[in-house]
Amino acid sequence: MTRLLKLTILIALVFFTLPSISEAKEAPSLLKGFGKVTWGMNMEEVVAAYQIAFKMPQHSHAGGIWAFEGPADGELTVSGEALGEADIRSVSFGIHPKYGLSITHIRFKDANDPDFVDQLLPKWTKRLGPPKERLPGPRVLWRVGDTHIELTYHTVSVRHPTPSDHLAIVNWDIPLMEKIEAEKPDEPILPDVEKLAPMLRQHREK
Repeated sequence: MTRLLKLTILIALVFFTLPSISEAKEAPSLLKGFGKVTWGMNMEEVVAAYQIAFKMPQHSHAGGIWAFEGPADGELTVSGEALGEADIRSVSFGIHPKYGLSITHIRFKDANDPDFVDQLLPKWTKRLGPPKERLPGPRVLWRVGDTHIELTYHTVSVRHPTPSDHLAIVNWDIPLMEKIEAEKPDEPILPDVEKLAPMLRQHREK
């Protein structure tokens, strides 16, 4: 094999692997939290990991870099652009006062169609392996170590479609969630980041 031919093959290999490298860089790791943040981190550690600057968005689908804390205790919602994620609209972190980060809710951009799950599934199957289960809804389930991961379509109203219906990935640390549920507090401490009702109160269109 000539030296020129070897060089040509090497350049071709680099060229054709660039898209997969780019995709891996953009896609967040969900195995132990989300990207740079891991299960158990407190609010200050999550904020420091991404150097988050707090700024309220004008509406629920706002682009740009923004983040806000609340309205539930322990809830932190950050735009995908602030986290360096091109295809994510926002991520809500559920941070328990005792156990730290325990659950995340990831909302994708332009994903208000349940059939869009079939477009995202190959990418996440490549990253996470074959799903443990696929259910109607749609809901696609993985369990990787102690992390439960769901690719799911979140419907605000079962009767009427709304602009807030969206495809999302929700993942949580199983041992931490079991500890939280075992305590059974009179008032729920961990915010339910799967529900958009608190978010809608914060992001009312003018």
